[in-house]
Amino acid sequence: MRILPLAILLCTPALLFAQAYENCALRPTTLAQMRRCYRPLLVFCPDAADPRLKKQQLTLDEAADDMMDRFVMFVPILAKSAKYQPPLDTPFAIIGAKEIIAIRNRFHVSEDQFAVFLLGEDGAIKLRSDVPVSITKLNSLIDSMPDRKVEMERPHAN
Repeated sequence: MRILPLAILLCTPALLFAQAYENCALRPTTLAQMRRCYRPLLVFCPDAADPRLKKQQLTLDEAADDMMDRFVMFVPILAKSAKYQPPLDTPFAIIGAKEIIAIRNRFHVSEDQFAVFLLGEDGAIKLRSDVPVSITKLNSLIDSMPDRKVEMERPHAN
């Protein structure tokens, strides 16, 4: 009977994130751990109840397979994270307070601002927006990246 709990654990969506490479952390806790493994989508928001955050998260959840195929890692950067509910299907990372401060300083985003940044696997900023970003826009941008074109050519990359 020990097989059933293990099967349930292995089928939990949170553990089924796509990884670019085997040595990539399934649950990275820093941007450094995401480099060369994921495309972080940083969503800066004043608090967890903000409708813009909810809209962005819902948009990502509706296209979770696209996000996994493209190695997108959703990273909420919240000033007030009380009662935050992570996405249901989208790969995400919850990072600690020290890392949040470092990220806010690096990207010059204050606690009262809403902003979305897509970083490439190299850590460079590929997109900055002051409003939630559509899946069409994310997919088009990512699919135009040279490293994504290489990924699409690899058999069974995802």
